[in-house]
Amino acid sequence: MFGKETISEEVKDITSSLFKKESELMEKPGFIKETSNLLKKASDGKPSDQIYETHPGMDTLCTQYATATSSSEKNQIQKIPSEICYLKGIQKLNISSNQFMYFPVELCQLQSLKELNISQKNGRKLSRLPQELSKMTQLKGLDISNNAIRELPRNIGEMRSLVSLHAYNNQIRYLPPSILSLKQLQKLNLSGNNLTALPTGIHNLFSLKDINFDDNPLLRPPMEICKGKQLYTIACYLQRAEERDEKILEKILKIVANNITETNFQYLCQKLHLVISEIDIPTKSTLSLSEKAQRALDKWKMENSNLSTAALRDHLTRVLTMIGAYEIMDKITALQLFASTIKF
Repeated sequence: MFGKETISEEVKDITSSLFKKESELMEKPGFIKETSNLLKKASDGKPSDQIYETHPGMDTLCTQYATATSSSEKNQIQKIPSEICYLKGIQKLNISSNQFMYFPVELCQLQSLKELNISQKNGRKLSRLPQELSKMTQLKGLDISNNAIRELPRNIGEMRSLVSLHAYNNQIRYLPPSILSLKQLQKLNLSGNNLTALPTGIHNLFSLKDINFDDNPLLRPPMEICKGKQLYTIACYLQRAEERDEKILEKILKIVANNITETNFQYLCQKLHLVISEIDIPTKSTLSLSEKAQRALDKWKMENSNLSTAALRDHLTRVLTMIGAYEIMDKITALQLFASTIKF
C-alpha cells in the first residue's frame, strides 16, 4: 500500500496522463493499457476487470467503466481533476471508499454517466451533496450510502432518469418535495437515516418496487407501517393522515378566528404578511372581528397552498406564540392532544 505522498504523486500522474484531450489521447499507442495501470496504482495495485472498455469502430474515445476502489483497504484519492470532463463516453464510475474532502463537483460534468458509486464505508464521510448533481440527467443509478449526508439536494427531482437511489446509513432528516418527480425510480433505500416523516405524495412514485425505510425514527407513518416495505400501505396511511390534518387545521383556524382580540388580529396579519383590503372584505364595517379573522386566515391558507398541512399548522402556532395569544394556544394544544389519542 502506498503512503500519502506516493499516492499524491500518483494522482498527479493520473491528472497529467489520464485526463488529456481526446484528440491527443487517441494518437497515443497503448492508451487503454497505460491508464488502466495508473488507476490500479492510485488505488491498491490490485487488478480490476472493469477499468476501461472501448467501443470498437468508434472514431473518438468512449470509455465505459472506471474504478478507483480497494476491496480491503482505504484508498487515498482526495480530488478528481477537472480534466475528467474530456471522458465524454464514460458510463459507470466507482469511486467508493476514498478520502474526498467534499463531493467531487467535477463529476457533474459527466453528462454520459449512468452509474455512480461514491459510498464511503471505508473512506472519509461526505456531509453534503452539491446542487450541481442535478445536471447528471442521464444518471440511472446513484449510491451515496455510508456517508454523513444531512439532506438531499432540493432539485434532485431534475434527475429524471434515476432508477436506483441508495442513500442508506446517512443523516438525512427529510425528503425534498422534488423527489416526487422521480417517476422512473424503482429502488429507494433510505434505511439508517434520521427521517421522521415521509412526503404525503409518495404514491406519485408509481414505479417504486423496492423500498427500505428501516432504522429511521419515523412518526409519519410510524415505523410499524413501513416494516412491510409496501408502498401501497404507506401511501394509504399518509393519505388518511393528510385528510385528518386538514380537518384539524380547519378547526384550529376557527378557534383562532373566534377567540382573537383586535390587537392580536393586527399583529397576526403582520406576522403572516397579510394585507387585508376592501376587496377582500367588501362590507368591512359590518363584519364582526371573528368573520374578518376567518377571511384573513382563509386567504393566508390559500396563498400558502404549496406548503403541507402540517407546515401551515406549525407556522401558525409559532406566530400565535410570538404575539402572545396564549389563551388561543391553550385551546389549540387541547385540541391536538385530543386528536392524538384517536387511532386511524
